Amino acid sequence: MKVKIPPYPNYRITESLFEKVKSDTVKTTNSEPLSSKLIMISEFKTGEKRVIRARPIKHNNNLYVSAFPNPVHLFLSVAIEHFDLSENIKSTNFPKCGKQYGDDLYLLDIEENGTHTCYNNYIKYRSSSIVMLVSSIEAFLNHILPNDFVYKTIRKNKEIKFNKIEIESPKISFREKLTKVIPQYLSTIDLSPNLELENISILDLYKNRKNLIHLKTNADDDLTAYFDEIDKMLEFDLNETIENIVSFMNKVKPEFIEFEKN
Repeated sequence: MKVKIPPYPNYRITESLFEKVKSDTVKTTNSEPLSSKLIMISEFKTGEKRVIRARPIKHNNNLYVSAFPNPVHLFLSVAIEHFDLSENIKSTNFPKCGKQYGDDLYLLDIEENGTHTCYNNYIKYRSSSIVMLVSSIEAFLNHILPNDFVYKTIRKNKEIKFNKIEIESPKISFREKLTKVIPQYLSTIDLSPNLELENISILDLYKNRKNLIHLKTNADDDLTAYFDEIDKMLEFDLNETIENIVSFMNKVKPEFIEFEKN
């Protein structure tokens, strides 16, 4: 399951406008006149023309230029890839790394002051997947709200309004943005999907990510420190959560997430 990562922005341009702006473009094979923030007009094999952004990457005095990816898709793609890696480690590497000590008991060898790479990688990729899933959701919530959108709510018995900048600030919690701001926005565009199941799943994910980022060390001793948070992370149903996140995004913005065909 591989996410298609579209450029951002990805504007279509008409033939007349293309001819108009073509004279203002820079045609060069030398990186000297180029900045680190480029706007490109690309003509594809189909004949369609698009306006895209590019942020060149410099390496060994060369500039490598490509379309700037939509961060929402990019973060979601990383999350899914890391989840798949963790599952592959569990199903493929664990049987190879572990030494059998009974009917169904295997030990992944450890040494003094050392831990097992195979076991570490499994935890590493699962925790990374959780962090990137939340990053993709947070980016998506900010991405879909128009700059002129105003969120209205009641606080201390008074109506209060928040503009886009305030919505993206700590003034609005993640939970409120998910369960209050987004439904209000959707009502303005006559779209009211049932998001109850997806919201529950996303809030569980957010809580799990918060526990990982703010690992508790105030345990009775070193034998219990971190254990509860890591235990919850290992038992968390990431596969179902990924499905619910994709469902949420596509309900809010139809066909927003697409997958590459094998």
